[in-house]
Amino acid sequence: MLTVSLALATASTACAAPAPVLESDGVYTLQVADSYPLGHPFSDAGARVLMDRARELSGGRIQFDYFPAEQMGNAADIPSLIRTGVVDLGSVAPAYVPAELPLSGVADLPGLVGDSCTGSLAVSELMSEGGLLWREDFEPKGLRPLVVGMIPDYDVLTGSRPVRTPSDLRGLQLRSSGGTIDRTVEGLGAAPVGMPATEMYEAISRGTVDGTVLGPVSAAPYHLEEVTGHATVGARLGSFTMTYSISESAWDVLPSELQDVLHRAGREATRSLCAALQEGNVQGRQQMRDAGVHMHRIAGDEREVWDRATEPIQRLWAADMAEIGRPGGAALRELKERLRRLEQDAHDDN
Repeated sequence: MLTVSLALATASTACAAPAPVLESDGVYTLQVADSYPLGHPFSDAGARVLMDRARELSGGRIQFDYFPAEQMGNAADIPSLIRTGVVDLGSVAPAYVPAELPLSGVADLPGLVGDSCTGSLAVSELMSEGGLLWREDFEPKGLRPLVVGMIPDYDVLTGSRPVRTPSDLRGLQLRSSGGTIDRTVEGLGAAPVGMPATEMYEAISRGTVDGTVLGPVSAAPYHLEEVTGHATVGARLGSFTMTYSISESAWDVLPSELQDVLHRAGREATRSLCAALQEGNVQGRQQMRDAGVHMHRIAGDEREVWDRATEPIQRLWAADMAEIGRPGGAALRELKERLRRLEQDAHDDN
């Protein structure tokens, strides 16, 4: 089924959108869309920083029309809207379109990333022009990532059942964001349940699902501390990776100096966003503690137990990629090497 979906997705890109008309009196205006409400870190620390810095660095030669909060379409629709020229730039998350960007799911694998900035910068290297994920996923789809944001360190939040070890997950029904996270939930013996984030609160409160796998920064906007009784701290069950990507057709219209501006603004927005997401995870955990959620911190021997449970999921994912002709093993090795190097650089700086 995945092979068929990939073939259809590839075929859908055969008819490229015509070059957009962006320029008027020397000013280039880009249409931007995402699925995040104003106030969300992806919007405030990602999209807005990208747009504000690009306007400033270009001396006003780059302008934007911004459509947040699914005004142009839901999260899964936006990559298609970019490719077909409905918008020029928008939020693209591999978890929402796994058939289109399968290899980029490596960024969301469990047991790899515990820090948003380390993860975002490592993945950004792989998604930059010439990088493995750019060559395999984004370039064939006519997309060019400018900003990369990662919500790392996914934990288990449950209504009434405490989770301390991986075996405690067996038989649970957990809301999942899809893509690689589905594979992780299944690999630990639970059942992933797909539903919009806006429905999590009611589903947990009614017992429709036992809980969710989520980054703490994402719990607060949906008031999950009100329906959550237990949460792990440090399970490292994966990440959620999101990009702001521009269409290659829009990119090619821009003069080289304005391409350079967007590159620089994108790098600054990536760093702004990762800092906001990292702080948001800290605040999200504290909000749950303050609400009386029992937080089980994974440390010591338990850390090894969780790592042993998630490591086979990485191998299975790489094998799945090999079955559809994608270099999953190479992507996993490259990401681990970049994470190792960035962590070492951070250690040396301290």
